[in-house]
Amino acid sequence: MSADKQQIELKARRLGNALPPLVVEAERIAANVMMGNHGLRRAGPGETFWAFRPYSAGDSAQRIDWRQSAKSQDTLIREREWEVANTLWLWVNRGPRMNFKSHLARDTKAHQAKLLGLAMAVLALRAHERVGLLGSPERASSGRHMLEKLASGLERANEDALPLPGTLQRASTALLISDFLDEPDAIAKSLSQIAATGTRGLLVQVTDPAEETLPWEGRADFIGLDAPLRYKANKVQSLREDYAKAFLDQRNAVKAAATRLGFSFLLHRTDQPLAQTVLALYQRLGPS
Repeated sequence: MSADKQQIELKARRLGNALPPLVVEAERIAANVMMGNHGLRRAGPGETFWAFRPYSAGDSAQRIDWRQSAKSQDTLIREREWEVANTLWLWVNRGPRMNFKSHLARDTKAHQAKLLGLAMAVLALRAHERVGLLGSPERASSGRHMLEKLASGLERANEDALPLPGTLQRASTALLISDFLDEPDAIAKSLSQIAATGTRGLLVQVTDPAEETLPWEGRADFIGLDAPLRYKANKVQSLREDYAKAFLDQRNAVKAAATRLGFSFLLHRTDQPLAQTVLALYQRLGPS
């Protein structure tokens, strides 16, 4: 067996061993969100029973629960729980910059971004919805088999720094997870292409706490992860105020681009609980 083939097989085995724990962790997060947060549930089109309510003008007679109404003085409607969009398209930035982790964080940005995406995929698949990877040639699909496909796809680095719309359909939602530290104009152009297909968008900016606060003191070397950049600072603390403003300006520019298109924008720091962000995301997947 050639050395190249051995390396390929070794890499494949490592990838295969890494997938199950990632999927299991994502399923655990999704289960905690569903079991521990009643705010997740609300009325709307779906299959899961939610609550009874009195019949009102405009309701279809087919929705009346006659058995339950016979036990009450009111005519009752069987309300169902709202479920997520018909198709959830997932894109997670896996460029080199996402591999950053400071001493203040739990994991790398990449690891937490993948878990966020997979946990949302678990929730969508449990609602019998289709899930797919944005930009992938494969069609979106439902069923548990999609979780391992998604996990495998998310382990591969993106060829493009920003998502491409591909073949999106209406009644779809694109969930984009990244640090969104690319040029704001390039991000706005990419988002506009997605919005032009009639697809709804949700952006989650994943950042390391050190990227926001620049907590170091004294001399430090800053090395680019996705570009040949190197900067020597004699006193990091002297840069902190200007750096914080520049970082906030970048975030506000991306958020403004998303808002103009009717997209939602959320933040997630890698020192925060993932379930908290997953819940906020799921709640935003309601009807537009």
